[in-house]
Amino acid sequence: MSDIKVCRIGDLVKNWSPRGGSTHVQIDDKDGATMAAGTVYFKDCDIPFTLWYDEVWICHSVEGSCSIEVDGKDNFLNPGDMIWLPKDTPLRYKSVGTTCGFFVVTPPNWAELKPKA
Repeated sequence: MSDIKVCRIGDLVKNWSPRGGSTHVQIDDKDGATMAAGTVYFKDCDIPFTLWYDEVWICHSVEGSCSIEVDGKDNFLNPGDMIWLPKDTPLRYKSVGTTCGFFVVTPPNWAELKPKA
């Protein structure tokens, strides 16, 4: 039987970045997983970003509005909606109010593979 790991959203402490994000990697290669997963909060933000990994993002809660802009098109998300974002996708994470979502990315050591600026 494999080891399991339970992660509770209530245990997270929001540490807001100046851009309006609070990211919490809860499962990754250090757990022996073949993917990484976690929780992210966006608060009144417009964050440009380019992925260097594949990501599935699941919207959990939205106070105002939440969208992920790809190719100039806002993809608005409501609680329960999911979006797949392939590696090398340039995008913008946007929110009015606070949004909470869950992400799963691959490879599991994605954070270590961040391109050097």
